Amino acid sequence: MHMIWGNFEKDRADLSKQYSEPHWDTESGLNAADLRTACLQVEEETKGESRLVTKSFILDTVLRKAQLGVDTRDFFPDLLNHDRLPFRIRDRWLRDLRRNGLADILKEHEAEQAGLSYTGNTDFSHCSPDWDAILQFGFTGLLARVQAAHARDGLTAEQEDFYTATERVLTAAIALAGRIADAVEAKGNGDEKAALIAKSMRNLTVGAPQNILEAMQLSMLYRMLQSAVEGAAIRSVGGLDRLFYPFYKRDIENGTFTEAQIRELFRYYFWKFYSMKVTANMPFYLGGRLADGSSGINELSYLIVEEYIALDVDDPKIHIRWYDEIPEKFVSLVLTSIRNGRNSFVFVNDNVVEKALMAIGESPEDARNYTVIGCYEPAALGKEIPCTCAGRVNMVKALLTVMTGGVDSYTGEKVGKVCADPDSYATFEAFYDAVKEQIGAFLDGSMDLVRAYEVNYPTINQAPLLSSTFAECVERGKDAYAGGAKYNNSAIVAFSVANVADGLTAVKKLVFEEKRYTLSELADILNRDWEGHEMLRREILQKFPKYGNGNREVDRYAAEIVDFAGAHVNGQPNGRGGVFRLGLFSIDYRITFGARTGATIDGRKNGEMLAKNMGAVTAMDKEGITALIKSVTTIDYTKVPDGTVLDVMLHSSAAEGESGLCAMHALLKTYMECGGFAVQFNVLSPEVLYAAQKEPEKYATLQVRLCGWNVYFTELSKDEQDELIKQCENASA
Repeated sequence: MHMIWGNFEKDRADLSKQYSEPHWDTESGLNAADLRTACLQVEEETKGESRLVTKSFILDTVLRKAQLGVDTRDFFPDLLNHDRLPFRIRDRWLRDLRRNGLADILKEHEAEQAGLSYTGNTDFSHCSPDWDAILQFGFTGLLARVQAAHARDGLTAEQEDFYTATERVLTAAIALAGRIADAVEAKGNGDEKAALIAKSMRNLTVGAPQNILEAMQLSMLYRMLQSAVEGAAIRSVGGLDRLFYPFYKRDIENGTFTEAQIRELFRYYFWKFYSMKVTANMPFYLGGRLADGSSGINELSYLIVEEYIALDVDDPKIHIRWYDEIPEKFVSLVLTSIRNGRNSFVFVNDNVVEKALMAIGESPEDARNYTVIGCYEPAALGKEIPCTCAGRVNMVKALLTVMTGGVDSYTGEKVGKVCADPDSYATFEAFYDAVKEQIGAFLDGSMDLVRAYEVNYPTINQAPLLSSTFAECVERGKDAYAGGAKYNNSAIVAFSVANVADGLTAVKKLVFEEKRYTLSELADILNRDWEGHEMLRREILQKFPKYGNGNREVDRYAAEIVDFAGAHVNGQPNGRGGVFRLGLFSIDYRITFGARTGATIDGRKNGEMLAKNMGAVTAMDKEGITALIKSVTTIDYTKVPDGTVLDVMLHSSAAEGESGLCAMHALLKTYMECGGFAVQFNVLSPEVLYAAQKEPEKYATLQVRLCGWNVYFTELSKDEQDELIKQCENASA
């Protein structure tokens, strides 16, 4: 028999395989093949119904009939052999839409998408439910709320479909919790730990969670249901310190659990996320201001960080909502973790986020109660479907194509709207205006594509479970992806700001001030990837002003380009009754989009990576971290409601001892007080990184913060490793 407590170290190795090597109970339900047959039959039988109704029957089938996989060592059972069937059916619906309804518009934007000037697509993978409602009501309370709304007179056919579909899925979720409880109890055969797990899970079939174990079980089970079955991938499990604190406090006071036992629960809980291997990690946030403006940091905030540190894993990732009154002791705990190599943290600035969300029409109350989606994208918790990565725009390719008369060197096709003879621009101002016009054309093209998809969301993606957590969806009787949420927004993510600012500076100097080259001559040099002009390239790289060094002129271009993009995107209507919002993060897009971008006038070669997020082009910030912060905070981030981040590389020697910790704290505070949006740190040395490249087996757990997530250095590509080494050497200079 398993003792309830003290088993984590013994269990962790086996539980790490629960998702990669699941063990299904063959007697508990249908295998994947038979479940697929059952779901296809349901789809056939519901032809003529709305897609929402069809999907609700498919979800009902999966939740009631799919095989279970339970392990009595796991406090949070959530394994269901769903085989991603609802995803597969939705993907087929989407393929049909692209072949038929969207064929013309996709053809219209084919050249731009092929060359990655810009893209526009669906985004069902960046959202969060209303975690407050989930823990307050539980499945049964959510169902009761839907049933009360359904009982009203005068409902439309669409509302009837919504309520019946949502009731069906919530009822099936309750049934699944009961199935899991039965399976754990049967497999435990009187085991004390299994009995506790089964009892807690069964309690969720009759009411809201009453203690922290039940709250954590509900959180984990709900995450699986929405992300893995319904298909609206959750990219934040909310503010865990504020969500779980009432349960924690009550359980300690009542003696339900001890602090040591709660710490052990968090180890199992975080180990689940580590074992899932979710792309870009599984995020949650800590801190931030509460509704009344008071501090959100409490004793559970410290406990959570301490348990993350003790696990020594690269996942989950943790957003720290920074605000003026955040306790220095808590910040020091996080910064110490980062400097010691456990750096799955990003700091996000409450002061800026709240203003940015209000600027696109969100109420002060909703803006304050935001969660952080994915990497660093804020959204009003329980009020907003933000679709934070719907469109992507490569701004430096806009500059490049103005230099080539509108031709994309990657595809050889005309792109955008600016196709004038490059030598026709008599002044730098005329050229600069043309670059902004082309950026605007790229932004418009991306928004047009996103709108085309979004008007079809009701027929390709439905989320009755997610919708049941949103009060507005329940009140309106409308699915979250059909415009039922309070805020139904979408994001256009533009990037390569540093490349654009550096490129504008180079063009101004070479063409319009010194008149050494014409634009067409420079375009020809770039088309040949600098061959025969290495001296010019070195001059541009080594002697020309660069963004990231506190240079007023270059920084002004960066700020003006962001102002232009924000004015062009923010508040524009999308296809779901909401508005577009601008983001400025490059994450790994800088690799894929860079691979299809020819050489650029900032000195970059054909196919190389673009600049990372809001930082300078790699190793071009020569004047130190203070100058970098000065450049980056020239930009007004209240015009970037979809978020962005600055990646800071510090040499390990700069962060040593108490003085190093104080320096990190001062750096963070300065950045935030100057209006930075978000910041994440790496504290490394080139020597360690070189050693890890040479003998990776000795450095298997060396963590680095990459783009917007945490990874092991030895698992990166050689190019990504080399870039980090180059940044680290630059920080050492």
